[in-house]
Amino acid sequence: MSGGPLSSFSKQGIVLLSILHYGVGISLFNKAVGDSVELPSGLEREGIKSMEWKYKKMVIAEFDGNISLPRSQFKGRLEMNDSNFSLTIQELSLQDSGEFLVSAASNKGGQIPTKTIHLQVHGPISKVVIQKEITLLVNESCSVWLLCNVSVGSNLSYTWERGNDTYRDDEQIHFSLSPADGDISVTCTASNSVSEKSASATVKCSNDTTTPEYDTWMKWYRIYIVVPVGVAVLLILTVAVAVYYCRGRFNMAALTDDTRMKDTRTNSQVMSIYENVDDLAVPRLNKVRVKYECSHLIYLKINKTKQSLCERETM
Repeated sequence: MSGGPLSSFSKQGIVLLSILHYGVGISLFNKAVGDSVELPSGLEREGIKSMEWKYKKMVIAEFDGNISLPRSQFKGRLEMNDSNFSLTIQELSLQDSGEFLVSAASNKGGQIPTKTIHLQVHGPISKVVIQKEITLLVNESCSVWLLCNVSVGSNLSYTWERGNDTYRDDEQIHFSLSPADGDISVTCTASNSVSEKSASATVKCSNDTTTPEYDTWMKWYRIYIVVPVGVAVLLILTVAVAVYYCRGRFNMAALTDDTRMKDTRTNSQVMSIYENVDDLAVPRLNKVRVKYECSHLIYLKINKTKQSLCERETM
């Protein structure tokens, strides 16, 4: 709420807290990103023999008869006035925040007390959004959590307004509602030394209010239980099919080898039988279909009876 008494109080509070933190006599400058700032040295060139500006114990500007600007993070953005030695920094960034020290020596040989200047660069607030979490309780009331989410900004302070109630310096608030309360309007104001923005939201307690705890549990259940189990089942099925296929091929190969071995053994046995029946002649018939019945072959060999090896029937 720009320009209101609460806003002025917040900014004055920030300045007061800064003075208490850094001490009396230490200058404090609050600037926004992209701004320029002129840091006063409190010196006049007349009567000054030499002086220097330091930032984080590094000399960034000095005078010893002539002005020089040593290489630093402020290169191209730094200027020093040659009459009062004030230091100007352009295009400020968040990284430029910190303490600047000014030290000087007079022409009379005395050392002038060191002066400290603190620069705080703030990111302007770009957007404020209120995030809501409303939980329906067993007693049919609702637990309400609200978070004031600031997308960009630094060194923030927060102010909440809910009806006649005001909450300060809390990024989130918590309260209870009943269905009888109806719609409740809530406003969050985020501010820092250089900017301020607000956002509003309406909250309501009803029997169909979503329970975030249940939704969160269901998401956790799906991610960490259902998905891994599904992947595991799919992997097991894939392995089982692969094993079954490999075993089938192995058994088929073994059966083929066994059949070939039996055929070889049978042929060998038949040949040996024929070789032992050396006194029997088996005529060869060409272009004649012959049916052999050799069931008495062994009997014939044992009795050494000379007769036809097989009864032949010409078809």
